[in-house]
Amino acid sequence: MLKKVVTSICITLAVGVMYMPISVRAQTLPKATAYAMQQSESFVYNKQKFDTISYDNAPKALTKEIDLYKDNKGFLYYIDKNSSDLYVAVMAGEKPTGGYEIKVNSVEDVEGRANILLEETIPDNDAILPQMVTYPYAIIKAQLPAFRISVKNSSGEVYNYLGSNGSDSDIVGASWTSGILKNIYTENNSKNNFVFIEIQDTFGKYQLFYASNTDEWKHKINNLKLDSTLSLQYVLGTPEKYNEKSAFPLSQINLPVDKNLFTDKNFKELESYSDVSQDKKWTLTFKQEIKKENVNSSKIYVVDGDGTIIPTALSLSEDKKCVQVIPYKPYKLGKKYYLFVIKNLNGTNSSFKGYRMNFQITDSVPIK
Repeated sequence: MLKKVVTSICITLAVGVMYMPISVRAQTLPKATAYAMQQSESFVYNKQKFDTISYDNAPKALTKEIDLYKDNKGFLYYIDKNSSDLYVAVMAGEKPTGGYEIKVNSVEDVEGRANILLEETIPDNDAILPQMVTYPYAIIKAQLPAFRISVKNSSGEVYNYLGSNGSDSDIVGASWTSGILKNIYTENNSKNNFVFIEIQDTFGKYQLFYASNTDEWKHKINNLKLDSTLSLQYVLGTPEKYNEKSAFPLSQINLPVDKNLFTDKNFKELESYSDVSQDKKWTLTFKQEIKKENVNSSKIYVVDGDGTIIPTALSLSEDKKCVQVIPYKPYKLGKKYYLFVIKNLNGTNSSFKGYRMNFQITDSVPIK
C-alpha cells in the first residue's frame, strides 16, 4: 500500500545476526482533514490560458538559465514579482540535427497545481534535415494561482526541474553522474600515472574521469566492460588533462544491480511511499549500537528503476543508533527508487538477504 509522505520518515531496525525492522513511522493527517479528503468526489481541473513567447520577450533571469541548461531535457520557471506572471521554459535538450520540436499543448490548474502537457516532434527517418546541433525549447507565460508545477509529455514522461530547488541535500565538494562506458585510456609517463575512463551520460554528452593507476583502481577498472552502464562519484578537485580534455578525479565506481533484486523474495518488503520530496533524507534507527565500519554503501544503498546505484552519503549519529541516507543530488521527479538494507552477515547460512523499500518521488516542484 502506498502512503503519502508528509514528514520525515524513521525506519527502526535491530542489529545482530540480521537487521530486523520494527516499524516505519510517519505523521498522519488530522482526522478532520482526512475526512474532508474522503468526502471530495474529484479534483477540479481548470484549463488555463497561456501565451507562447519568444526568447527575446522572456525575462533575462530566465533566458540566462536557458542558456546554462540548454543541453539538458527538463524545465525551468520564473515568477515576475511585479505582475505575478509565471514563465515556464520547457527544453528537449541537445539534438544532433534540425527537425526536432517541442510545444506546450495545455496548462491546467488542478487545485493550485499547474499541470503542463507537452508535445514532442521528431523528424522522419527520410527527412532532409539541417546538419547542425539544435536545442529545441518553448517558453510560455501565464497567470496562475499555482504553488506547484508538473510538466509531462503526451507519453506521461515527467520532465525534471533543472534549476536550483533550494535544497540543502547537495553535498559540497563531490558530485556524481551515470552513463555508458565508452573508452578506457592509460597514461604512464614521467609526469603522470593515471587511468582515464570516458562515459556518455544520459544527455548524450561525453565526460572524462581519472584515477591513480594503482593496483586497487586497476582491479576495479579491469572488471569494467565497454558499453556497460556505470554510476560514478567524483570529486570537484584539480582536473587532469588527456588529449587536451579535462578529467575530474574519481572517488567511486558503481555497476548497476541485478533488477531481479526488485522482486527477490529473500528480501522482506517494507512499506512503500509515494509523493516523496526530491531531497528526502531517510533515517534508519537501530535498537543497538552499530559499528562505523558496517555503515557503508555495500550494506545500505539506493538504486533507481534501471538498477543504477544512486550515490548517497551515510551519516552515523553520535549515539551510533541512527544512520541518515542523504542523496548527493536531488532525486528525479516522478521516478521510482529502492532503498536496500542488507543483513549483517555473522556466518549464518540463512537465505534471508535483508530489507527492501520502494519510494516514488513527487512529479511536481513547489514554486518559490
